[in-house]
Amino acid sequence: MTMANYSGGFTDGIIIRGIPLSVSHPGKIYWVSNASTALLPGHKAGHDAGPGTFDEPFATLDYAIGQCLASRGDIIFVKPGHIEDLTGAASITSDVAGVAVIGLGTGSLRPRFDWEAAAATWSVTAANLSFYNLDFVASFIDVVTMFDVTGTADGLSFVKCLFRDEDSNLNAIDFITLATGADTFSMHDCKMIAQDAQHDSFITGVAHDGFVITDSYFASNVAQAAVVGLIETSGNVTNATIRDNYFRSNVDGALFLDFNGTANSGVVANCYFSSIDTAGAVTAGFDLTGMHAFELYVAGEADAWGLVGGGTIYS
Repeated sequence: MTMANYSGGFTDGIIIRGIPLSVSHPGKIYWVSNASTALLPGHKAGHDAGPGTFDEPFATLDYAIGQCLASRGDIIFVKPGHIEDLTGAASITSDVAGVAVIGLGTGSLRPRFDWEAAAATWSVTAANLSFYNLDFVASFIDVVTMFDVTGTADGLSFVKCLFRDEDSNLNAIDFITLATGADTFSMHDCKMIAQDAQHDSFITGVAHDGFVITDSYFASNVAQAAVVGLIETSGNVTNATIRDNYFRSNVDGALFLDFNGTANSGVVANCYFSSIDTAGAVTAGFDLTGMHAFELYVAGEADAWGLVGGGTIYS
């Protein structure tokens, strides 16, 4: 059956790693939807036995991934209102290289993926994958990690995605876990919001080259039971670019960027950090040995102005 691409209008304006989607992912297009809100007259409900077209989409993302061809640059569009549950380890496995998963819709209509068990994971094993405009929700108590990224998953990119806890009881401990060797990781214009004391890190890793985070927002809204870096690694992060981001930690003595290697490299610039540090300034919230830092603004009180290098000015 001939695959209708419907590329015009859907890919316009979508940028992945600074390149238009239609250029970086020129392959075949598939569609996914299990939402009645996405059905139009003459359209069929999603089912994995179908062709995966706009009018007759697949029902599940994992099945759609399995229909893609590695490194062809395939695109999977997920229609507004789609909701999918992850109930076990590797419930979804992104194991086909070069695939872009693009969510359509805004606000509560964005495609949503719910982690419904502590051991539930989204396994990422292939290289050069992109995720755009998706809502990732921890909907169980103490989900260990949402995304389990192996060392073979170079080039992983998230754009305009939301990672969040369902509430103060249904939460993730870590949102993304990167194995050593998962290089050229990037995140742009994303939000990560934690709501529980058991939350550890938004991103935890080992050693990574080409680590990029830009224009994103990180908020740990409940004081951590044990203070852990919001972004932390046990090894070196090299050739990093971390700029134009916002970090909030609702704990005294917050730890924001914790790169524990002794030979990190790259730049952290124009970022904003806040905590409830009772001393009025965050003085030990960073471990960046080897990196260069420029224009970092830090405020240690919720109702205070931030100063370069820390401190407070009360209005």
